[in-house]
This record gives sequence, structure tokens and C-alpha cells, in this order.
Amino acid sequence: MNNHLICPVQIFNKGFTFAIVVLIVSLISMVSFSTAFADAHEMEGETAEEKPMEEKPKITGWFQIDVDSLGTYFLVGASHPLSGGISFDSNIYVNDHLGEFDMGITFPVIANDSMALLLTPMLGVGFNYVSPDGPYALYPQIFAILPAGKIFGFHWTIGTVKTIFDDQSLNEVYNRTYVTYALNETVAVGPQFESVLGLGDGGGLWALNFGGRVNIGYGENNTLGIYVGYETKKDEGETGLTGRMNFTRRW
Repeated sequence: MNNHLICPVQIFNKGFTFAIVVLIVSLISMVSFSTAFADAHEMEGETAEEKPMEEKPKITGWFQIDVDSLGTYFLVGASHPLSGGISFDSNIYVNDHLGEFDMGITFPVIANDSMALLLTPMLGVGFNYVSPDGPYALYPQIFAILPAGKIFGFHWTIGTVKTIFDDQSLNEVYNRTYVTYALNETVAVGPQFESVLGLGDGGGLWALNFGGRVNIGYGENNTLGIYVGYETKKDEGETGLTGRMNFTRRW
């Protein structure tokens, strides 16, 4: 093929990729600047006024270690309260040479004395640090959390969009849903369901498993989660037994 025909396409792809990265970095920078700007004016107000002010909402954080079919990986995140029950959330995911940064907004759909429904739409960008040719993928996703007394519901849908950076790759959608019931202050149990769907030519239902989950309290703000499931898309000769273990620390 003529090299003079290839170069403009390559330049366009690189330019488009660079534009995506600049856009994401700019969004992060604007959020950081807005937070810093607001904090600065709050400090000025505290200096100018002698009357006592309300205590500022605390930033909460969490750390998690997971072990499953993807290996051992680490996640850490934080929630920055804004107003009206809305917060700015962010987290990072690290798995060997892969890294991902996500950011989004959490807002309450339902909030009363008996239950709440929180939604968190997020957008992430991932990098493969083996070679200096990032980004690796975009990760649009949404979380839904339902605390209702002894019942706790969790849903997560995440898309992995690789074709925007590599048209030879396949995109996919992952779903995880579980509901637990607290037997006491230490143990909660319930069903869990997971699926992975490949998109485009060569895609299809790659994984579909279901089983049981138990969450065990490991002291204040610590939880050990164990999921044992059966994979319906197993190969011949495999038992289909699968699952995940994770440890979560919140502060």
C-alpha cells in the first residue's frame, strides 16, 4: 500500500487519541480547580466572620483488594460531598501493568428513613503501561446501590471501549448484581449474578455465572466478601466452579 495514503490516517488517529486524553485531563483539572477555588473562598469567609460555621462534610474513602479470574488487583477511591446529597466520586484500578482512573457523580434517587437508592454514573480512562502508546480504553459505567435496612443491593455495569484507540480490538460490557440480607451485625448472605458480553463481530456472551455471596465483618469498617458461583460458559471438562474474594476497608 502507498505510504502517502497511510500517513494521514495515522496522523488523524493519533490526533484524535490525543484530543480524547486532553479532554479527560481538562475535565479533571476543572473539577480540581473548582474544589480548590471553593475551599479558598470558604477560608476567606472563616477569617472575615467571627461567628461559628457549620462543620464541613467529611471526605470518605475506601480501599479494596480483589482476587478473581483477572488476577490480583487493587482499587482505591474517595467521595467528596457537594450539596443536596450529591457527591463527586473518583477511584483508581491497578492490575499489574494496567491502570484505570474513573470519576463521576453520585446522586440520590430515593432517600427516606427506610431505604435509599444511589446512582453513580462514571467515566474512566485506562492505560497499558507496557508500552508508551496509551490510552488503552475508555470505561463508561454506572453503579446502583440500595441500602434498605437489613437488605443491601448492588449493581454495576461497565463498558470497555477499546476500538476508539485500536480498531482491531473488541468492546465488551460487564454486569454484576447481588443482593444480601444481614443475618446479624457480622454476616450478610445472598445471591449474585455476573455476565460479560462481547460486542461486534466475534463477540457474543463470553461469561454468564451465578451463585451465592457472603459478606463478613472484619472489625469496624472492614468487610471480607466471598462469592462462589457456577460458570455456564465453561469449557468441556471444566467443573464451572468460579468466584471472587475481596477485602474492603472504608474510612
